[in-house]
Amino acid sequence: MIREDLFATIREIPSIDIHSHLSRDQLVAEDLSKVLFYHMMCYPLRSAGAEEEVIWPPGGGPGEFKPYATFCDAWPGMANTGFAWGLRTILRELYGFDEPFTVDSISRLEQTFADHVVRDDWGEQVLKRSGIKRVLSSHLNVEPLGTRPDPGIRFTIERQAPASGSRELSTWGKWIHASAADGTADIKSLDDLQAWYDAFYGERDWSNKRALVSWICGMTDFAPASDATINRLIGQAREGEALSPDEESLLQGAAIRCTCRAIRGKTSRFQICFGVQFFDKGPHPIGRAHPHFASGLGHLLGEFPDIHFNILSGHEPSEPALCSLTQGYDNISLGSFWWEMFYPSNMIRAWDRRLDMVPASRLCAFFSDGYCVDWIYARLQMTKRVLAIVLSDKIDQGFYTLTQAVDVAQQVLMDTPKALFLPDESI
Repeated sequence: MIREDLFATIREIPSIDIHSHLSRDQLVAEDLSKVLFYHMMCYPLRSAGAEEEVIWPPGGGPGEFKPYATFCDAWPGMANTGFAWGLRTILRELYGFDEPFTVDSISRLEQTFADHVVRDDWGEQVLKRSGIKRVLSSHLNVEPLGTRPDPGIRFTIERQAPASGSRELSTWGKWIHASAADGTADIKSLDDLQAWYDAFYGERDWSNKRALVSWICGMTDFAPASDATINRLIGQAREGEALSPDEESLLQGAAIRCTCRAIRGKTSRFQICFGVQFFDKGPHPIGRAHPHFASGLGHLLGEFPDIHFNILSGHEPSEPALCSLTQGYDNISLGSFWWEMFYPSNMIRAWDRRLDMVPASRLCAFFSDGYCVDWIYARLQMTKRVLAIVLSDKIDQGFYTLTQAVDVAQQVLMDTPKALFLPDESI
C-alpha cells in the first residue's frame, strides 16, 4: 500500500528532463505509427518476430508504411516487456485507449490520436500533465519563439566528431588516414589533433547552451599516455597501419582529452553517454563497455577539475565504479539511464545502489532521450514508478522515513538537475 501511495505522491513532483531530442517546433509525434514503432519499441518487436525489413524498411521509416498487421502479430510476444508497459501507459492515460490490439482497433485509435495532435497546444498539455518543467534538448534547428508560449525547452550541443560515437571501435586511426588522403584534415601529431578539435567546437554557437553532449565509445581507455606515444599512434594511423584495439582505445582517450580542452571557456558541463556499442558489422546495439572505461574516468575527472561531467550510463556492470567516483571527485554527477539500462529491472538495481552510495545532490533521476512528448511522458512515469519501488523498499527496511523518501525524490527529479543545468532559472 505504501508503494502505491508513494508513487501517487512522486507523480506530483515536478521534473526536469536533462537529455532529449525534442523539437520545440514539433513536440508531438507526427502520427500514431511514430509511437507504436518508436525506436525503443522496434527492438522488442523484432525480437518477438516482426520482420526487420518491415519495421526498419530500406529508404524509409515505419511511419511511412504503417505495418499495423505486423505490430499486432508481434505484440503478444513482447507485451510482457518494460517498453510495452510504457506504450500501454501512453495510450491509456493520454488517449483513453485500453483494449486489445487489432488492425481495426488501431485504425480507430489512429483517428483518436489524430484528433488530439491536431490541437496546437497538445504537446504543451502533455508536458504539463507529466509535470515536466524544463527539457534539455539537442535539437537546435528550430524557429524563434516569437509570440508563442515558451514550452520550457532549453538547449545543449550534441556534436559527434567524425570518428567518435558508440561504434565498437570508433576508428580514429582510420579517420586520420582517410582525412589525410582526401584532404579533409592532415593530422600528423597530437598538436594537430587538438587544433582540429579547437576548430570543430569553435565553429559552434555556444550562447545559451547548457552542456556539450557526446556519445563515447565504451572501449575508450583514459589511462595517461605520453605525447610521444600518441604521436607514434597518429603517425602509424596516418600511414595506413592498422592499430590494435588497445592502441585505438588510447587514441580515443586522447581525442576525448582534446574535446575537454576545446570546450573550456564555452561550457563547463560535459554530458557523456556510454555503454551501448554498435558492432562494426552489425546495425543493432548491445550493452557493452570495457571495465577500464568507468574506473578510468577518474583520470579524466582529475585532469579537468573545471569541467563537470554528467554521466548517462547504458552499462549496468559499470555502476559500482561510477558510484565510487562520486565519492572521490567533486566534478561528477550521475544522470539517469541510456538504452540497455532503461528497463525497470536494471533501474531498480542501479537506484538501490546509487541511493546508498551517492548524495542526492549528485543524482539526476530522469532523461528521456525522447523525440516526442508521448514517450517522454511514458519514460517519466516508468522512472517515477521505479523510484517508488526503491524508496518504499528502503522505508520497509527502516533506512528512510516516508518524509525522507519524498524529499529524496524531490531532490533527484527537480532540485539537483536544476542546480546543475539551470541554476539561473526560477522554476
